[in-house]
Amino acid sequence: MKTQEVPALSTKGQPSQRTCALTRVEVLAVILGVCVLVAVLWPARVRTGPSKEFVCLNNLHQLLIAWVSYAEDNNDNLVQNIARDIGGGHYATTANQAGSQPGQPYACWVLGDASQPDPGFITNGLIYPYVGNCRLYKCPADVKKNSVNQPTLRSYSMNGWMNGNPAWTSNCVDFKKLSGISNSLSPGMALVFVEENPATINDGYWVQNPNSPTTWIDSPAHFHINGGAMSFVDGHAQFRKWTDRNVLSNSSVGFASDPTSGDLAWVQARSTVKAQ
Repeated sequence: MKTQEVPALSTKGQPSQRTCALTRVEVLAVILGVCVLVAVLWPARVRTGPSKEFVCLNNLHQLLIAWVSYAEDNNDNLVQNIARDIGGGHYATTANQAGSQPGQPYACWVLGDASQPDPGFITNGLIYPYVGNCRLYKCPADVKKNSVNQPTLRSYSMNGWMNGNPAWTSNCVDFKKLSGISNSLSPGMALVFVEENPATINDGYWVQNPNSPTTWIDSPAHFHINGGAMSFVDGHAQFRKWTDRNVLSNSSVGFASDPTSGDLAWVQARSTVKAQ
């Protein structure tokens, strides 16, 4: 009986080139196929560029890096949110308003109202030297315009419990030091920046009150298929798809939460904790 021939194995225990290696023609064919695919897809990629969602997440990540860098350069102190003057919040009505410039008592991470078209409200803010680009303050999916039909410059606000308005601090923790945040919230849960609803965004301050568990104070935006983006102390940025029907339909400040949704409780748990 004739014995079947078995292909020889290489000394390393692998099939010989005769049985598994691609021929030069086959390799060239694969390379040619990849080149054709790149040639077809690349122009479309150049035209469309990164998605709006990707750009938004990157914006929030960059703002977070600037926020951390400011604290590292300022003895662990968090950048001021709304100026912490006695009697409540204070924000500039002009970009060059006295008292609101860097080094002065009312200086904040960003100045004024988001509806103002003057980029000075951003560039005179305390974290701008670490950002260096006004475009990072605006989500590309936010098409809101101001009263004179100009595009607004800012889509993001800061968690009001991050060195914010003292009027809210009596029953909850207001964080003032970067290193102190982890005493109450894990860095991955501590909210810093959030997309705010374009109908409610004004100053740079976005607040929720855990002592009012059924009431939204400020409203999150839902630019991305009913979702909004936010960034956290540990550096990550993420989307959350909102299910609260009142968030998705409401355009006012201060409104009831949807009892069938856990959105408000989720946000409150990442904003602050009740004071002991």
